[in-house]
Amino acid sequence: MEKLNDGDFIKITYTGRSAVTGGVFDTTDAEKAKQAGIFQEDRKYGPVLIVLGKGHVVKGLENALKGMSVGEQKSIEIQPPDAFGERDPNLVRILPIAEFRKREIEPFPGLLLDLDGRRGVVKSVSGGRVMVDLNHPLAGEKVIYEVKVEEKLADFNSKVNGLLDSFNLKAENIKFENGVLSITFSPSVKKDADFLINKSNFASSIPQLLGEVKKLTVVEEYSFEQHKA
Repeated sequence: MEKLNDGDFIKITYTGRSAVTGGVFDTTDAEKAKQAGIFQEDRKYGPVLIVLGKGHVVKGLENALKGMSVGEQKSIEIQPPDAFGERDPNLVRILPIAEFRKREIEPFPGLLLDLDGRRGVVKSVSGGRVMVDLNHPLAGEKVIYEVKVEEKLADFNSKVNGLLDSFNLKAENIKFENGVLSITFSPSVKKDADFLINKSNFASSIPQLLGEVKKLTVVEEYSFEQHKA
């Protein structure tokens, strides 16, 4: 069977576990997420789209996927450098508690926060000082991914629809001609703030993922029938 390679649009399902504790830290399976206590109401579970070679998953998983075929499944153990990196002691900061109180934050162990553009966790609060760890929670750990390649999107329209779906967008009248991709969002599509953000992110992904597209045209249709007397 044909092996996957850079540039392939594929849909995968996976479950990631710590090789040390066996605990699930990420999964595309809603039931497994509930069992692990990591279920997110606003997350869409099921197969996810990735484009190989674009860093959509950790390096070790991406490298393994390149040698797989559609329908194949594997259990892959990944060392820290190819997973979430080694722990960096320079990313553990000691800050005065006053800095948090200025921002009306009362720190406590386990508190997640953003610091210097990085996501961190408060490890301890003692003597007026707060220790914050900005390392990834799994930095320095081996991880295991159970992954299955569910599908490969081969034709252009499938790739576009796959990208739209990954950004929670549903479009109609997708056309591609002379390098111009035209997409229409019908009146049934809710044009709220999430739509605007998702549409912008979709447009930003086009140059990197669909190089044959030289121009994107988006049409938003609105219906005002409900406002008529």
